[in-house]
Amino acid sequence: MVLGLLVGVAACGGDDDGRRVVTDGDSTDEVLLDVGDELEVRLSSNPTTGYSWRVEPAPTVVELRSSTFEEAEDSADRVGAGGTEVFVFDVVTAGAEILRLDYVRPFDDPIVPERIVEYIVRVDGAPWPPTDVSPPATATATAPTNDDSIAIGV
Repeated sequence: MVLGLLVGVAACGGDDDGRRVVTDGDSTDEVLLDVGDELEVRLSSNPTTGYSWRVEPAPTVVELRSSTFEEAEDSADRVGAGGTEVFVFDVVTAGAEILRLDYVRPFDDPIVPERIVEYIVRVDGAPWPPTDVSPPATATATAPTNDDSIAIGV
């Protein structure tokens, strides 16, 4: 009886179709995937304001397959109503990274995100934080050695 119950729980625990769906509310969550899975990111949006979501920077463990906009069901009679931007990613390689999307107006100068969502994406059990990340480059700038050489508030 217990064995049957455990088998039933294990069968229901994963995504049967290999697709994981996350939303704005899942930001900062860890998303566990396998190579060959799909990741669907659904984010509230209103393009009539000039804002849209963009993937920044380009991820390496997932690859963007499509990006679409779905109007809200009740938006047919409302001018300027928002909806949902839907991004579908293919999981292409093992590894771990942060998938970041910025809500921006691309014509602003400078471009400053109105909102940011980030997901920790781990594929095929890759560790977090990644262990194979190169250390940051050594700074080439030098700081003054004499505190009197910096005038503040003069």
